[in-house]
Amino acid sequence: MKNYLLPNRFKSIGWALFMPSFISGIIILSTDFKWVETEAHLPAVYYDDFFGDRAFFTLAKTSIVQNITAILLIAGGLILGFTREKVEDEYITSLRLKSVMWSMLISYVLLLLLYLTVYGLFFLNIMVICMFLPLVLYIFRFHYLLYKNKNN
Repeated sequence: MKNYLLPNRFKSIGWALFMPSFISGIIILSTDFKWVETEAHLPAVYYDDFFGDRAFFTLAKTSIVQNITAILLIAGGLILGFTREKVEDEYITSLRLKSVMWSMLISYVLLLLLYLTVYGLFFLNIMVICMFLPLVLYIFRFHYLLYKNKNN
């Protein structure tokens, strides 16, 4: 496991990317908050306009704030999830494994329940949340276990 982890100095970079994008993502999903008109034409492999044209390899008009938020959330989350702790031993590795298993179990049990109870266009918001949920839960669970371990 040691060979696949980034050096510990990347942890602050991960937090700097992850937390603002996490808060921004919550604001975007939970409110009808309109950022300054931030639509841009971005390159797309495939574009399907809602009730409109479909095209391959085109420029798609989309909200750049949502894209930047998602990219930073994933990048920050991956950096945080794969950065060594100052002391990386077998116990920390077992905490990582337990956190991954816990986050996957919670994510997919929640997804199963939502499949049975949420319908319509709101379900698309649920799918967006479920895209990020395993990574976010893993990060919070792992760091919670580290915090709990340090205080015991």
